[in-house]
Amino acid sequence: MQDALATRRDTMPKVGMQPIRQKQIIEAAIDTIHELGIEQSSIRQIGMKAGISPSLITHYFGSRDELYTLVLRHLNRELSRATIAKLRTASTPMERLLAIASAQFDAEQFQPAVATAWFALWASLRGNHEMMRYQAIYEKRLASNIAYCLRSLIPENQVDFAVNCLLAMIDGLWVKAAQPTSRVTTENALAIFQNYVVQLVSQLARGSAE
Repeated sequence: MQDALATRRDTMPKVGMQPIRQKQIIEAAIDTIHELGIEQSSIRQIGMKAGISPSLITHYFGSRDELYTLVLRHLNRELSRATIAKLRTASTPMERLLAIASAQFDAEQFQPAVATAWFALWASLRGNHEMMRYQAIYEKRLASNIAYCLRSLIPENQVDFAVNCLLAMIDGLWVKAAQPTSRVTTENALAIFQNYVVQLVSQLARGSAE
């Protein structure tokens, strides 16, 4: 009886440990996805990587899909924090656009495990409505931030078009920079984006004047 109670105490979450445990589990999930792939990663394997009982993972997160949803949410939050930090030093609309892109191309986003997790989670979006919801919220916020910068640079009727162009450019550059054999790298991705956004803004502003 005493042994059973001791085992139960070991698997029960301790007061005040929830944020720490959740962070450990999310980091372990990212590493496990990187090592085994998202389909082969199980709650048991993630628990082994974190040094935590699988029962604690289900206590904090529920199913594996729910855990993956929170991993995606964690990655988006980290990217949002990086964006906010970059924006603090930006004053003009163009500087803000480059700050937003700079956060996307930060070296932290290209750590092998993080990049693998992004690719894997994006590929799983269609099968997980909650993941799609979180990703849609983040992308809507990103589009809104870009649109805010553009409104003082180009005509209003061109803003939606330009936002879509810049979102596609950011995604494309990120995907290429994440590939080790690509000519686009984490070092030159921002310069490519800067050159593109300057040309795009100039073209759309000139077109309205004509």
